[in-house]
Amino acid sequence: MTRKNRTSKAQSPARRRDMLLLLPMPRTEVDELVLMYRAALEAAKLGYNDAPLTRRLYTAVLLTRFLTDAGHGLLEQQVLDDAEKQLTAVYDQGNATGTWHYPKETITLLTAVLNEHDRQLRDTPLQVLLDASARLDRIIEKSGESALVVVH
Repeated sequence: MTRKNRTSKAQSPARRRDMLLLLPMPRTEVDELVLMYRAALEAAKLGYNDAPLTRRLYTAVLLTRFLTDAGHGLLEQQVLDDAEKQLTAVYDQGNATGTWHYPKETITLLTAVLNEHDRQLRDTPLQVLLDASARLDRIIEKSGESALVVVH
C-alpha cells in the first residue's frame, strides 16, 4: 500500500500572515479609523478647528492619494489635488492668524475624499494599506510634524 503525500491542513504562521495581507483590513479596525476621520470632519464643519485636526484630515487626503496611486482609487486626481491645496491654505491661514476656518467648498471636497477613503479602507488589501501608511510615515519623518507635507 502506498502513502499519498498530503499537505497539512494546518498552515504555517508565515503563510497565514501572507494570506491575511491579501484581504481587506478587519471591519472593526476600519470602523475605528473611519470614526476618527469622520469626527475630525464633523469638528471642522462645526468650527472646532486647529492644527492637529487639520493634520488629521490632511493625513486622510494623503492616504487616499497613495491608495489611488497604487490603483485602488475612484476619485479623479484633481479632486485630491484641490483638497490638498485647500487644506494647505486652511493650515497656513490658521498658523498665521490663529483663526482656523474651513470654507464650505473645502468641506465638500473633504467629504468626497473621506467617502472614497472609507471605501478604500474596506476594499483594499491590507498589504496595500500598509505600504501607503509606510510611505506616509517616511514623508512625515523627513519633514517633521510641525507643518503639512506637500506631495504633488
